[in-house]
Amino acid sequence: MTRPVVHMIGQAHLDPAWLWTWPEGRAEALASTRAALDRLDEYPAFVYTRGEAQVYQWVEQEDPALFARLRQQLAAGRWAVVNGMVLQPDMNLPCGETLVRHFLLGKAYMREHLGVEPTVGYCVDSFGHAATIPMILAGCGLDSYVFMRPGPHEMELPGQAFWWQAPDGSRVLAFRISRSYATWSSDTTEHTQYALDDMPPGLGHTMCFYGVGDHGGGPTRAQIEGILAQQAGSDADIRFSHPRAYFDAVLPLAKGLPTVQQELYYHAVGCYAANSNLKRTFRQAEQSLLLAERLVVLSNLLVDRAIPQAELDALWHEVCCNTFHDILGGCTIKQAADDAVRALGSVVHRAGALADDAGRAIAARLDTLGAAGAVVLFNPTLDARQGYIEYEPWTGWQSWQAEEWGLTDEQGEPVPWQLLDSTDAAGRPGHGVQRLVWPIALPPLGYRTYRFGPGAPRTESVAGVSVSADHLTNDLLSLQLDPDTGVIASCVDLATGLELVGPGGWSAAQVLRDTSDTWSHGVRRFDEVVGQFGAPTITVLDSGPLQASLLVERRYEGNMWLQQLTVGAGEPEITLRNWLSWQGRWTMLKLAFDLAASGPHADHDIPFGWIERPCEGDEVPTQMWLAVNGPALADPARTIGLGLINDGLYSCDVKESVARLTVLRCPPYAYHIPHEPGSKPRYDWLDQGLHEFTIVLRPHVGDWRDASIVRRARELNMPPLAITAHGHAGDLAPQASAAALCTPELELAALKPAQDGRGYIVRLVDRHGRGGVGALVWHGEYLAVACAPRQVSSYRLTHSASFWRIEPCDLTERSEKT
Repeated sequence: MTRPVVHMIGQAHLDPAWLWTWPEGRAEALASTRAALDRLDEYPAFVYTRGEAQVYQWVEQEDPALFARLRQQLAAGRWAVVNGMVLQPDMNLPCGETLVRHFLLGKAYMREHLGVEPTVGYCVDSFGHAATIPMILAGCGLDSYVFMRPGPHEMELPGQAFWWQAPDGSRVLAFRISRSYATWSSDTTEHTQYALDDMPPGLGHTMCFYGVGDHGGGPTRAQIEGILAQQAGSDADIRFSHPRAYFDAVLPLAKGLPTVQQELYYHAVGCYAANSNLKRTFRQAEQSLLLAERLVVLSNLLVDRAIPQAELDALWHEVCCNTFHDILGGCTIKQAADDAVRALGSVVHRAGALADDAGRAIAARLDTLGAAGAVVLFNPTLDARQGYIEYEPWTGWQSWQAEEWGLTDEQGEPVPWQLLDSTDAAGRPGHGVQRLVWPIALPPLGYRTYRFGPGAPRTESVAGVSVSADHLTNDLLSLQLDPDTGVIASCVDLATGLELVGPGGWSAAQVLRDTSDTWSHGVRRFDEVVGQFGAPTITVLDSGPLQASLLVERRYEGNMWLQQLTVGAGEPEITLRNWLSWQGRWTMLKLAFDLAASGPHADHDIPFGWIERPCEGDEVPTQMWLAVNGPALADPARTIGLGLINDGLYSCDVKESVARLTVLRCPPYAYHIPHEPGSKPRYDWLDQGLHEFTIVLRPHVGDWRDASIVRRARELNMPPLAITAHGHAGDLAPQASAAALCTPELELAALKPAQDGRGYIVRLVDRHGRGGVGALVWHGEYLAVACAPRQVSSYRLTHSASFWRIEPCDLTERSEKT
């Protein structure tokens, strides 16, 4: 009889920040590496495993001699490199492109400095794993994945090892660690038996992870000697090993293993809402950097401006570092979280400067003579963009109305506008900085010039909106507010007459009791509502002709929630701008939206895709959008729905017809059972103070895929870039488009300079689950592109012999032919 093989995986899980700040994590990275190399010198059979490019970088920078020892053991086959990512990130919160950048940067470092490229994914402590992760892993050259959470008590899986398949059909061989990745006992016998007990029948191999972890550490002498003793007296073949050796052994035997086609979730559901300021800053950092890349490419393409590749890489590295699961999950001490907010804020600032530099390089080549001022609006998407823009033109302190300033497009045609309150509090009506809103029509991946000045042509605006103390109406929607609660009590689709709001209303600001720890261990849902913001003061803020808005102020126990509800002429949506001032403890705040539908279903935005989830009230991670659809109560033959789009929230629940976006949670920072609350004299509390965010409601009749919800979510999170350009001569056209997509089924995930300097990389994602075949119109040439349903596709664009060439590549920018 063949003895079962137990691959003993010696490692040291290291949280670079958690109950300590990153300088402590960096110090421990050096200490754990040194300890592991000492154990390798002492025990010739011992093998060690380490992932995380950032850890290797710290070692190389601080102690080159130690790094040289590491490379020697790597060459000897006794040091194994896994994962290929910068760190072990949260696997639900980053957008798909950020997860790709982990592999681009992490693998590039490992190839150059270690001479290896990992093929085993390794996120042993991440709290959950999106359904699309197998697609990302496979696209980045990995064939297997090691994880621990969710554990057996949180999610039943068909076995310790199984095929994990993404919605597009990509799959990797996954392994769930038995019990824990870390051991503190010197005796690993029991731990080894757990791994054997969980081994699938007939596979013959399992892995057992050991070593002191979290604050690093790694295998101790006593643990190694205990394993050596086990080898002599066990019925199993217990060997020092590494994950690649395990997967190489089982892949030929794995054909009959079961397949899992769903997300790996639930663990620590509270981490998707904890520290809302950090999460919104993270969203801004991601989107600012993606915008900067697109503008950098555009300026390189149009005006031959040099690409700042090193700075882009450095900023992406900073973003990746702050996706670490305890950091982005909001589970660290306050000092570590504040470090992350500052670091991500610096990314927002620097990426904004790169985008502005690139935009100004193009705007400098435009002819803007003949007007007091001009603004160039850049559209960073591959879709033509329509909607409204708010902008504050400089008028030299003149009154826009009194001096009869006007606004024109690039052809000199007048553009309708509406004056709004400026953002400052320094002027008086008609004097000082003034703010405009006007309708825009921008070409895809391009720009358009608008001019303004005194005496410029004006056009009469036909009122497309109306407003009263509790009503907002445009040509598509009619809203009514409840004057006693401030909740949206009615929203009628004017084309069909259907009521879309259920009995619970929209934008009900709920207060819930939440005494769970920072992670919400052992919790699946939050349903103890203890109060609601109310006693509203409703003020008419804007009254047309282009947009109308109400300012609604509600209060709860001394806390204030201010919302600006806005509708624009011709726009099938309601914008909710939020300013929330909150001081509270052991509570959670949610905005609830009751759809007037029966038996609805809900679809949620996830990295590079979306997923349908049951409407059972469980707390789940969601990125930019959530769509709820079902048969209308008033007419079950018709489907109605509501898209909820946000600019920095990540957690929600849907129970029957009520969808709730989670705004904040306020346990203490890094509060973990078994700590007894109140046993310390002072705590740092999460999510105190001012919170600013925007939600766009996209009500619709019909399927959510036909309501432009995904497109609008991307637009909210990446608005047009406005570049002020005062009068100068130029040789470029006042309006231009560099690229466009000829199919509405695909969307742009990334447009970036290629890492090796050869052309550009364009990444496309199936938008609606239907797949798409079409053309990318690139600089006037039609290039064929395609995505299968639920797929992400990458292409390299290169220019030679006066024409453009397009070539498929994988997510790490390697040709699919190699």
